[in-house]
Amino acid sequence: MREAAKLIICSFGSSFGLGILFQIRKEYLIYAGLGGALTRFVYLLLLQCTGESFIYNFFAAMAAALFAECMAVYTKNPSTVFLYPSIIPLIPGKSLYYTVIGLVLQNNALIGENIMLCFHSLAGLGIGFVIISIFMHYQRIYRRIQKRRQQMHK
Repeated sequence: MREAAKLIICSFGSSFGLGILFQIRKEYLIYAGLGGALTRFVYLLLLQCTGESFIYNFFAAMAAALFAECMAVYTKNPSTVFLYPSIIPLIPGKSLYYTVIGLVLQNNALIGENIMLCFHSLAGLGIGFVIISIFMHYQRIYRRIQKRRQQMHK
């Protein structure tokens, strides 16, 4: 429990710091940090439920994308302002690092151990983002159609 709390706090800090690096406006930095903390929370929660890296990265990425889309509507900013800092806790650093080390050292065993884990993690991230983006895109289209219908009936 303590370790999970430390990871969530560190995720908040890293997302907040990336928000500073990306020059996000000061009033939105707290939201960037909260996105990272939320993403790590979902990741850790699902990590306890399943050992499949695709699954927990997929749902954590969906949570990050949904958070970013909601904050974009709330603050009237692009969703990427909140998405990029929110996904920092999901970057598969260890497996990516060891995959590259294996490539540099031409160590096929090291590459084999880490490349599939890295691939599953990154595939989960990408597909999670795409699903939420598609959902939000069609939701916006649906709202525009509804608004036009209401205007026509007036």
